[in-house]
Amino acid sequence: MNEKQVIRWLGMLCLLAGIIRMGMTPSSLIWGTDSVQELTFGLIACILMSACTIVTYMVQSRETGVIGFITVLAIIIGNIVTTCMLWSSFASIKPEINPDGLFVVISRTLTLICFTGGTLVFTLLTYRAKVFPRWIPGLFVMMIASMVLPVEDNKYFAFFWGLTYVGMGYTIWANKLNHSEGTYKW
Repeated sequence: MNEKQVIRWLGMLCLLAGIIRMGMTPSSLIWGTDSVQELTFGLIACILMSACTIVTYMVQSRETGVIGFITVLAIIIGNIVTTCMLWSSFASIKPEINPDGLFVVISRTLTLICFTGGTLVFTLLTYRAKVFPRWIPGLFVMMIASMVLPVEDNKYFAFFWGLTYVGMGYTIWANKLNHSEGTYKW
């Protein structure tokens, strides 16, 4: 399998991860926040997102450079820590009761800094790189804005997070990227 095929299949994983992440919102609305159904969607999505987010850098590496790599790495670390926190919810006797303690506070802070900070910078870099269509940074802005919606338990954030990955995955899989002279087209 060559690099172009790997990129294409990682794009499909992005699309799949986004669809699964979007499944958190209806399951949260139907069965409640931190239900087994919602946490299952979240865990599977986090695992897939941890594995496939690197493709969002691979397709625009020339345009975003080292800073792009660092931001994608921060997003991946945020996904990995979120995966661990979700797994700990499954391991607890009562997943609806959020654990507390120093380790949990540090994990949540790390996730917030890595994921939110990485996403903000990545959005700006993606906009400047002009590899993805302009509506992809728009999805990122909608995702970031949905973090502060005045809704109980922020139930709609997962939908917009997933929608962003669906958009990026589709764009990569369908080869709808804006290719410059230095990038390749398959």
